[in-house]
Amino acid sequence: MKLIQKNCHVANVSLAKSSLVIHSFGNISSRIDDKYFTIKPSGANLNILKHTDYPIIRISDNKIIKGKLNPSTDTPTHCLLYKKYREIGGIAHTHSKFATAWSQAKKSIPILGTTHADYSQKNIQVTNPLKKNQIIKNYEKNIGNSIIDCLKKSKIKPLECPGILVANHAPFSFGINANQAFKNAEILEYIAELAYLSLQINSKSKIDINLIKKHFFRKHGPSSYYGQK
Repeated sequence: MKLIQKNCHVANVSLAKSSLVIHSFGNISSRIDDKYFTIKPSGANLNILKHTDYPIIRISDNKIIKGKLNPSTDTPTHCLLYKKYREIGGIAHTHSKFATAWSQAKKSIPILGTTHADYSQKNIQVTNPLKKNQIIKNYEKNIGNSIIDCLKKSKIKPLECPGILVANHAPFSFGINANQAFKNAEILEYIAELAYLSLQINSKSKIDINLIKKHFFRKHGPSSYYGQK
């Protein structure tokens, strides 16, 4: 448990030092097991925070079972995603500039090149905007529901995309652990910027489906051959 808390803290420190967030924005969580996860404390100063300060949350009911500090306000979102998808081991939420711009514009990020195809076969999806009653009551939980609905509607598994854009808000990224979730948040931001620039140069840019499949499956699946075995 302490090792996972430590790794989660390291990932949050990396996030804070990156260009993906400003001030105390953003958070990363890490699954401990099927019952619990740990997450960055809300608005905490990472320079003085210890990994043992990270609260432990019970997945079944989103209750704090260990820790004195308040967890991130986004905890209900993380909790719901861990509850729904056992394969998710880490979640990163950022307010990175380009990915957030696509989120605020309520536009999915189109797949235009092989950089994107290395991580997903489809556009980076954006959720439906929350309705008034979803915002007023159980806001953070409903963000989680909107992400789940988006993945289901798009027929995308969470570990087969670098993340999902929450309409008018910002991106959430997933991984097998906290470090991979952070790296996927970096990838998502890079893809978001590339797509924006590409469309400025050529608004009609497209990519062949065969090129998408080639790049995705050479890195993923039983027939992959990228990297070292």
